[in-house]
Amino acid sequence: MGENKRYRAYYDRLLDEWIERFVMREEPMMLTAAEVDLEHHPAREFQPARRVYAWIRYPSQAYLIRAEATAWTDTAIRIWFFEPKIKIHREGWVWRSAVRPARPEEK
Repeated sequence: MGENKRYRAYYDRLLDEWIERFVMREEPMMLTAAEVDLEHHPAREFQPARRVYAWIRYPSQAYLIRAEATAWTDTAIRIWFFEPKIKIHREGWVWRSAVRPARPEEK
């Protein structure tokens, strides 16, 4: 079978853009172990996990995302969330003030 040369450059460009976005994607900036300080602020688990909205920091900007709160300390909350563009589940700690509970009707 022959190839359609007319569309080759277009699809090559799309593939290059997708690879660049995948390779150069930003990683979320979650709290470090020193900031969470589990030795002095022990974590307590949510049973079951709670639906929340949390601010997640990336190097270039911040996003308000929907997440599940799985644990908390006096100063931080551990969240679990899904990044749909790259199809990855992430978990990490954020400051407690960066999280608000979702309303019961928000499922």
